[in-house]
Amino acid sequence: MDSYLLLRFVHITGFISLGGGLLAVFISELRAYRTTNVTAFAEAAWYTATFYDALVVPGAVLVGASGLFLVFELGLGFLSEPWLAGMWGLFLFEFIEGNTVTRVQFRRTCGVPPGAQNWRAHRSGSRGSSDIIGRVTHFLDLPLFLAIIYCGAMRPGDWTHVFGAILGAVAAASVLTVAVPKLVRPS
Repeated sequence: MDSYLLLRFVHITGFISLGGGLLAVFISELRAYRTTNVTAFAEAAWYTATFYDALVVPGAVLVGASGLFLVFELGLGFLSEPWLAGMWGLFLFEFIEGNTVTRVQFRRTCGVPPGAQNWRAHRSGSRGSSDIIGRVTHFLDLPLFLAIIYCGAMRPGDWTHVFGAILGAVAAASVLTVAVPKLVRPS
């Protein structure tokens, strides 16, 4: 079997796992955000952790490893093309952000003791700017994922398109950060 085709298959499979996992995490976190029931919150948090560990992390590992081998297989330099540098830069940013800011935010949220009187206030913003950063990075995951997909699928040859995709992702994340908490009402 051709190694290029195998690497491409693994790369696409990794993107499917990563994207599906990010979407599942997004939905389960919305469920956690909407509820006033501690049991429903704990269940949504469990699903978030499960999707993250079972889909997002393995998908990111597959994408990163196969992407690295694809660069070598095709004889490309990491910074030789704007689309490739954009993909690598966004991927590394998302990987680092996901394993630092997002993971810390999620662990802090899950650290609320069950049955705590003020658990919703604890979770919804009483800790200050760390929640804002966590919320922004949460809403940035899917738009940046789409910017990575754009760079790989469209392969823009100049930096204006890459920066345009990044700017579009940041704008979408800003809109989501402001709009979703207002639209989602606790059930």
